Amino acid sequence: MEAYSLFNFSDGEQDDANSKPEHRKTIFRKELADMLYGFGDVKVPFDETVDLLEVMVQNYIRDISLAAMNVGKQGKIGLEDIHYLIGRDTDKYDRVKELLQANQKLKIAKKYD
Repeated sequence: MEAYSLFNFSDGEQDDANSKPEHRKTIFRKELADMLYGFGDVKVPFDETVDLLEVMVQNYIRDISLAAMNVGKQGKIGLEDIHYLIGRDTDKYDRVKELLQANQKLKIAKKYD
């Protein structure tokens, strides 16, 4: 049975040993728990909830990275590749554009401090 993937990659394209939650690194755990609280969840959410969100985020990042590698130059992922992939989703595209502009303003502000 094929697992759901945003960009329709088959299970054969991922490392099955690393696809199980107990074998994954928890990179976004604290941030996800904080986001859950910010969106109205309890201060300390269930571990299972955070684990599921962690898997979903990691899968999304993996899928969009693999798709970006297929769109642009082989072996390189560029910002243009990400823009191309999310271009049809105007909300995501606008948010990425907004965050990149804010990042640029921060860089300029730090330069003049």
